[in-house]
Amino acid sequence: MLTVKDIHKSFGDLQVLKGIDFTVNKGDVIAVLGASGSGKTTLLRCMNFLEKADSGTLIFDDEEFDLSKMRKKDILRLRKKTAFVFQNYNLFRNLTALQNVTVGLTVARKMDKKTADEIGMKMLDKVGLLDRKDHYPNELSGGQQQRVAIARALATSPEVIFFDEPTSALDPELIGEVLSVMKDLAEEGMTMVVVTHELNFAANVAKKVIFMEDGKILESNTAEEFFKSPKEERTREFLKIINRE
Repeated sequence: MLTVKDIHKSFGDLQVLKGIDFTVNKGDVIAVLGASGSGKTTLLRCMNFLEKADSGTLIFDDEEFDLSKMRKKDILRLRKKTAFVFQNYNLFRNLTALQNVTVGLTVARKMDKKTADEIGMKMLDKVGLLDRKDHYPNELSGGQQQRVAIARALATSPEVIFFDEPTSALDPELIGEVLSVMKDLAEEGMTMVVVTHELNFAANVAKKVIFMEDGKILESNTAEEFFKSPKEERTREFLKIINRE
């Protein structure tokens, strides 16, 4: 479904990605782990063209693209197949929950308001927030705001959703409600690539785990094997630190 090959990305003299290769199959949930600064978020942003990779190849649905020479029309076409959920929700403060979900449909996709509202309410219901459809972001908890962001992502019927540490900005008691929605999506077969520090989610929901270190994939395995018998000493050290936290 989606393959990235030999992605490189630098910011000035800082080399952030040093040749990343992996494949996402339809229905996969891939958890991307690693310490801060390992390149996880940059990888995700390059895959969704929020950052331009210096080099590398992306293959999506058997169509191959040179990431360093992407045309605007190709980026827009590929983005219609994907969605991105940010750490800090990225909701429009002056729009209601329903309007936040539908704005991409009415503005970017030129969908009529009635149809967009029907889809938006269905997606809000899916994440348990239909009763909050007329609330503004400042009237919602962090967990609710992130669920609105997930509903917004779902509204476009993406083939794959990228999640960039979707619970990192939440108070501990609100994390569960967001992870529960993501678990439900996984059980329904949604393809997801999730940058996260939530080890329970990675162990119990992800099909595959990738561990990044210093801009490279240090270890990659099924979730079961990754947590049961990590091969690299650095991976074992990271898991111990995160478990203590």
